This record gives sequence, structure tokens and C-alpha cells, in this order.
Amino acid sequence: MNISLDDLLKGKATKINENIYFETEAYVTPFLERMQKITDDFEVRVETPKQRTLTEKTDDITYNRVWIQALMPESYTVENHRDVIGMIYSLDKASKNIAKFYRGGLNQACTNLCVFNPTYLSVQELKPKSAINYNPLDSLIDKANEIKVFLDKLSNMTFANDDQNINESVGKWVRNCVDMTYNNGLLSHSISSATAVKAYKLLFKDAKSQYFINPDKNSNYFNIYNAFTDIISHDKDITNWCEKILLLNDILGI
Repeated sequence: MNISLDDLLKGKATKINENIYFETEAYVTPFLERMQKITDDFEVRVETPKQRTLTEKTDDITYNRVWIQALMPESYTVENHRDVIGMIYSLDKASKNIAKFYRGGLNQACTNLCVFNPTYLSVQELKPKSAINYNPLDSLIDKANEIKVFLDKLSNMTFANDDQNINESVGKWVRNCVDMTYNNGLLSHSISSATAVKAYKLLFKDAKSQYFINPDKNSNYFNIYNAFTDIISHDKDITNWCEKILLLNDILGI
């Protein structure tokens, strides 16, 4: 769910078994301090524990999954993509607890996230009673914005809209979803073959879709890419977007 920065900072410490993790403010304040020197525009989404004894109307609430994204000033915008730097952390009893920093582009037309380079994602294990290492965030802030090269590449890759190419491409996408994974150094991530099927429908079946390709016209991989990132960027699981979008490059053969 989307919440305000003020509400985010009210998150209490989390206990998993005998392990105690810091309150939300301790994790996100160093991120905010760095990013507020550049922008005051933030998006925040959180997930609360699935089993809770208190209502969300109280101040005594924990956030086990946090996604906070800083939108850089408009002067950073390239090809209608807003430069963004984000932080994600997840506290999960059933898996590794992790913290991530990423840099990417936010398509202002459809709010799809683009993370195009593995060097623009940093992942670390989040341990109890231990602070996050923010040095990777400082490095991401200092990196040059190279998204234009990637966007130009996508726009210049033609997709032939004929039955043979559609059959071969969609089959390849589905097979790649089944066969390929992305390992961030701690965990492996995959894209469901259902995502490829949904993208196929957006591109070739649903005439009301903004990504629909008219039967008598060709398209490009910018449109194909965004059909996929639209599905991924609006998935309820806020912690795995970056890895799935990076994996998408391999699945599409970009």
C-alpha cells in the first residue's frame, strides 16, 4: 500500500524469532538524508506482516517490506524517463532479509520502472541489530545517467509484426521465462511464463491496450519492453521488481 513519509517513519522494530531488527526510521533516514539534498519528491509503498494483532489505525505498526523511491529533479529527465533512485528492504521469516539500492528510469507516460544495468543495483543481507551499508547508494548517486543509450537501442530494434515472428518470439519469451533466472548474489529470481502470456495479450490481442500493435504495422522493442515492465512494475511484490526487470533483458534478447 502507498503511505506518506511521515507514516513510514512511525514503523516499529520487527522481531523474527529471537532476532530484533531496527525500527523503520533507523533504516530509511540515512537514505532520506542523502536524497533530500537532491529532491523532495518521494514515493513510498509498504507491506505489513500477514499476521497482526493490531489495526492499521494505531501507531504501533511494523513494516516488513519497504520500497521508497526518490524522483530526481525534472532536469534529470531523459526521453520522458524520470531518473529515480530507490531503496528496498525486506524482513521475511521464510527467506533471507535483504536491503537493495537501485537507479533507473521511470517512464512518465505509464509509470513503468526501467533498471537496465546490473551495476545500477546493489544488494546486501540485512542482519539483526546491524546497520545497512549505504556506500553503494553514494556510488549510485555519483553515477552518470546512461539510460538514453539503452532507450535508443530499444527504439531502434524493429519488431516485425507477422505471424511467423510473433509465433517464434512469443514461444521464445515463454521458454526463456521457464528456463532463465537472475541471481543478485543472495537469491535467484525468475519471471513467470504467465507474464509473457499477459504481455502477448497486451501486444497482440487487446486493441484497447496502449501497447497494442496494429496488424498492418511493425513495432519496436521499446514497446515490447514496456508491455512487460508494465506487468512487472505493478506486481504486488514490491521487493523483486529490479531483478525481474534486469532478467527481462535476457528473456527478450536485448
